[in-house]
Amino acid sequence: MRILYLNCRSGASGDMIAAALLDLWADKSRFFNELDKLGLKNYRVEIKKIDKKGVRALRFIVHTQKEDKERGIGDIYRIIGRSSLSKEVKQLSKKIFFNLAKAEAKAHKTSIGKVHFHEVGAVDSIIDIIAAAILVNKLKPQKIYASVSAGTLIFPAAKELLKEIPLTVIKINKELVTPTGAAILKTIVDEFADDINIKVVKKGHGSGKINLKIPNVLEVIMGETKMEEDKSIILETNIDDMNPQFYAFVIDRLIKAGAREAFIQPIVMKKNRLGTLLTAICDEKIKDKLIEIIFNETTTFGVRVNKISRICLDREFKKIETKYGLINVKIGKYKGKVRTISPEYEDCKGIAIKRKLPVKTVYNEAKRISH
Repeated sequence: MRILYLNCRSGASGDMIAAALLDLWADKSRFFNELDKLGLKNYRVEIKKIDKKGVRALRFIVHTQKEDKERGIGDIYRIIGRSSLSKEVKQLSKKIFFNLAKAEAKAHKTSIGKVHFHEVGAVDSIIDIIAAAILVNKLKPQKIYASVSAGTLIFPAAKELLKEIPLTVIKINKELVTPTGAAILKTIVDEFADDINIKVVKKGHGSGKINLKIPNVLEVIMGETKMEEDKSIILETNIDDMNPQFYAFVIDRLIKAGAREAFIQPIVMKKNRLGTLLTAICDEKIKDKLIEIIFNETTTFGVRVNKISRICLDREFKKIETKYGLINVKIGKYKGKVRTISPEYEDCKGIAIKRKLPVKTVYNEAKRISH
């Protein structure tokens, strides 16, 4: 599994993230070709290697001409929509801008559509965000981790974006995490962790613009794992007084809200009463959202919360050509050996209906070719 780990030990800004990712990818000519697809004019990107307290890092500087106009989220979406960027880059960029505009709106007590602030619409912020989206798309990590440190000075929009992110505050009265940097992290990072166990393949370093006693550098590590170990949360509750017809609805809501798994089991409770054990497994960052669903949709008075670790097979996704058509297949490996192969059921079902075949015939053919 390919992993990116963003070590933001001295903060994070849009230019630091873009610089570190570009330092990691290293193909600057291809990067500029992609950036040109945005179609924006009146800016120039300067890239240079500098020394920050003994750390060699890339500096990503966007030079712009002074503008009189301010851009809102609708203006940004139109710029991205008209561009020739890939669909994936457009989608990721829009998500980052939406998170940024949402935080700015809340901080300034207005609506997202009325946000016209520097962080959202300035050309340098636009380029930083598009650059980050391009580079994440090119590096194609299967999972992104990050650890974040901030100074004692955090502006309202950044504070809003960081409020659900585990944060180490260091005694430096400077803006170490900018709203743009926080918006990028909130959007691209799958899990925030201070330490992860990976085999390091390559590193990239992005320099910030301020001088500190510590290196103002963001480090990005590309690593690999032979198998995935992640930390999850199990939510459980025993219920004996709810209409059983409601469980299907509850489980559907939990899955749609991001639960990895949600299921029920029959149990015997105190006084030998028959009951139901409702279980949901999720990432810690969405724990509170799922607990709220459980309280809203069931009759329970309490939810048990337990931390667990999962060991998962290393996953590889392929699109294979069978005699019936193209089918997506997920391949699970452990210690370099294939342990399981799972053709995408919906692909097999669609082909089976179209060709009037048993679905198992299509499924088994896809599995056979995948070996």
